[in-house]
Amino acid sequence: MIDPAETLPPRQAKVADALSAVIEAAELGSKDALHIFRVLGERLPVDEDDRDTAFERVRLRSIGVEEDLRQSEGGGLSDAEFAKRLGVKSRETVRNYREKGLIFAWEKDSRNWRYPAWQVHEGRLLPGLAEVLGILNRQKRSPFALANYFLSESEPLDDRRPLDLLRENRVEEVKAHAERYGDIGT
Repeated sequence: MIDPAETLPPRQAKVADALSAVIEAAELGSKDALHIFRVLGERLPVDEDDRDTAFERVRLRSIGVEEDLRQSEGGGLSDAEFAKRLGVKSRETVRNYREKGLIFAWEKDSRNWRYPAWQVHEGRLLPGLAEVLGILNRQKRSPFALANYFLSESEPLDDRRPLDLLRENRVEEVKAHAERYGDIGT
């Protein structure tokens, strides 16, 4: 663990030590502590001309984003769990779907994958998922960028998430949005 006294000015190191003691006393896990820091960071006033502070706020926002995406909408499933939810008998079928780009997963370790649970809707693959993934995969998106796309509200979709529209079988709207999404490079 990094010693705050080695990396922070003395006053900040004292605050870091105090916060560490509070976190330990409250028996908070790392995820909860980071979440609290992100929420507190959003509450702090920032002078709009203070670029360094604004940059630190952006860095703070990014902490834990991948974990939030991993846990959203049912979390990540193993290939066996995903197969069961999808109603297929073989984990190999799930792997084949991933390799063909019909679904996506993030690598848990060198031999295991986690599949976002929300890719299964009413016992089947989410309507239009493969088509939208086909568009996004041409843009070489990481698994977390893919998850972020599906789980983030978008102004052009009337502040709705692509995932919600696919659940309503509004595939063409999401496909058109995915094409534009890649064009603007977001």
